[in-house]
Amino acid sequence: MARRVAIVILNWNGWKETIECLDSVYRSTYGEIRVVLVDNGSSDDSIAKFREYCGGGIEIESWIVASEAPARPTRLVELTRSSSEAASISPRTTFGSLSRNDLILIVNESNYGFAEGCNTGMRFSLSVLDADYVLLLNNDTVVASDFLDELVRVGDSDKMIGILGPKMFYYDYGGRRDVVWFAGGATKPWRELVLLHVGVGEIDRGQFDSGGDTEWCTGAAMLIRKELAKTALLNTAYTFGLEDVEYCLKARKSGHRVVYVPSAKVWHKVSVSWRKLEKRIGRDIPRYFYFIKENFSGAVYLYHVALFFAIVLPRWAVTYSVDGGDMKVLRAFLKDMKVLFGYIVRGDLER
Repeated sequence: MARRVAIVILNWNGWKETIECLDSVYRSTYGEIRVVLVDNGSSDDSIAKFREYCGGGIEIESWIVASEAPARPTRLVELTRSSSEAASISPRTTFGSLSRNDLILIVNESNYGFAEGCNTGMRFSLSVLDADYVLLLNNDTVVASDFLDELVRVGDSDKMIGILGPKMFYYDYGGRRDVVWFAGGATKPWRELVLLHVGVGEIDRGQFDSGGDTEWCTGAAMLIRKELAKTALLNTAYTFGLEDVEYCLKARKSGHRVVYVPSAKVWHKVSVSWRKLEKRIGRDIPRYFYFIKENFSGAVYLYHVALFFAIVLPRWAVTYSVDGGDMKVLRAFLKDMKVLFGYIVRGDLER
């Protein structure tokens, strides 16, 4: 019997990317899927567009699906956040009562951040849908039709595998579709950026096809075994970014394997979410230091504090001035710095 996979996709003011992602997901050759779309308090017309899409009213142009027959959900099942949580406590709906052609839409009344938005879908998937695996999938991705077959095949080969990640490509890298964005994750505590994507920016010629254990997988496409997901969800101290890496690091410490599967392929529209958030240095500064302090030694943490103020901050100031000084960006940066000082001095991570 095929293992049950719930696919959790988070949307925030990005219905066009989300619908293209959904179009690729519903072309999956893996049969036992259920799709849970969590809208994280969108202020655009995302909800109306999802209804229109399920009714057949929106056609998506995408290079990955252009030559294939249309595939879309035939029914939209809408839930509020409170009703989804109530169902998770006292589930009345079973996995078998929902079709792979349904789209389950959970509407959050506000933006709870990436971690809690995904957790909403994960709780529902584990309790109501009784999923064997939960796939966290960014809405700005498109997937190969057999990517889930490959991930589940490897996951089922060893019950100690807790997390699996595919090979990920840039959606469009100067017109190319074969440039690697992620082929496994590593940590380098003494680098300026402690996280490293293996293979990033390289043309795929099969050099990353060996697969196997890796330090972490990106939450842009991460398959999690039920047994692991039921013991821990994503850390909501993070609003966007690093929660996926920490999740993998803690999973490995608890004895689970984290595995990269190169035969599973996904394409990612890199930096779409960061552009919407207007992040300054490509990261959430206060939570970056929180991540380092929580997951590495005290010496590494102090090193990065010194490095930031001695090199990274002055360099950013020069770049900001040369680029013309956008006041909106500066205000957001200063807000981050206020939170950072509060965390360094008092240990408080203001949200």
